[in-house]
Amino acid sequence: MKPTDVITAARDGRQVPPGDLRAFVSGISDGTVPDYQASAWLMAVRLRGMSAGETAELTIAMRDSGQTLRWPPDPRPLVDKHSTGGVGDKASIVLAPLAAALGLRVPMISGRSLGHTGGTLDKLESIPGLTTDLDMERFQAQVSGIGVAMCGQTAVLAPADRKLYALRDATATVESVPLITASILSKKLAEGTDALLFDVKAGRGAFMQTRENAAELAESLVRTAVGAGVKAAAVVTGMDFLTGMTAGNSLEVRESIEVLSGRGPADTRALVVDLCCRMLALCDPSGAPPAGFAARCCAALDDGSALSVFERMVSLQGGDLEAFLALPGAPAEVVVRAERSGIFLGVDARELGEAIRGLGAGRYRMDDRVDHSAGWEQLVPGGAGVSAGQALGRVMGGGTGSVEEAASRIGRAIVWDGDVQAAAGRVP
Repeated sequence: MKPTDVITAARDGRQVPPGDLRAFVSGISDGTVPDYQASAWLMAVRLRGMSAGETAELTIAMRDSGQTLRWPPDPRPLVDKHSTGGVGDKASIVLAPLAAALGLRVPMISGRSLGHTGGTLDKLESIPGLTTDLDMERFQAQVSGIGVAMCGQTAVLAPADRKLYALRDATATVESVPLITASILSKKLAEGTDALLFDVKAGRGAFMQTRENAAELAESLVRTAVGAGVKAAAVVTGMDFLTGMTAGNSLEVRESIEVLSGRGPADTRALVVDLCCRMLALCDPSGAPPAGFAARCCAALDDGSALSVFERMVSLQGGDLEAFLALPGAPAEVVVRAERSGIFLGVDARELGEAIRGLGAGRYRMDDRVDHSAGWEQLVPGGAGVSAGQALGRVMGGGTGSVEEAASRIGRAIVWDGDVQAAAGRVP
């Protein structure tokens, strides 16, 4: 295999010969294919695309660049969920322990903040002492014990993805369905699960801003996963506005605990229940529809069993939940008020994400330090009628960036739907 042959085929839109793509990925992993050739190939793929067969071969090659987990016999199905990311999307923090409480094993390998979107690992690490840096032996032992563990990608899982992801970020080739598919699935397939569920976000706060693009990615993920022998399903969910009422690391963990306690915002609870029902349906041999599992999911949230699993997970990973709940808020706070009366639909999710990112809730470089206390707490649900001067939410920060500037940006990003009188019949 000559690297230039693979690059030329990708550039010209021709099928790469079987096995050559695997050899090319192996060369990227061991350094025999230099970064400049890998970058040229990435740009060719970004511009010309890949066939379904090539996407599958790339995914498997990236998976096999490292270790693939093997699990001991256990009657509990192994299933994971992946979200493509959004603003205020804390579903994984609730979903993983909920699914474990209902008899699934959930080996969840998550990520950090990316662009304007938050990261599950950063959110969990707002809990004092909690580590997401688990070796695979400890990770597997915890999943086998309590049914769930949440950690970051290790050097032994899909190392080719680590290198290619960094190059994609540096070469403006992130937005490619085949490359996104291979990146997500190479790690998820390495987990060795029986089933995978994908929550593909669409809207202003998502990387896939149209439902058409999100559906294309969802189809690619499911097709490739099924081709690799794993049961899979996908759902496209909206991300024009934040999920729930908070955006920011510690704020989202607090809201997650509320949902795990049977309370919390209705939209967050509904999303988590829907996703958990789909996970259970994927693993049910009778073929029962997802809706049939809703009562069990709601009961596990309301009776404390899901919260109990979360508390055990936090403890096993070194976290101190009591210390977290006693933490003071951010040192600075600015209230954002309605400039007029009307139907408040929410804050544009992308603008909101960028505003709190500037306060330190996210990163601009991988070595940036995250301010766990920074974020946004919305005080009014989307779709509510409000009066001029009414408080819509609070911006919190003080460690990085100007809270006043972030509040001003959020204020300019408020989305309205007519005035109260004209829209009175449409208020949810």
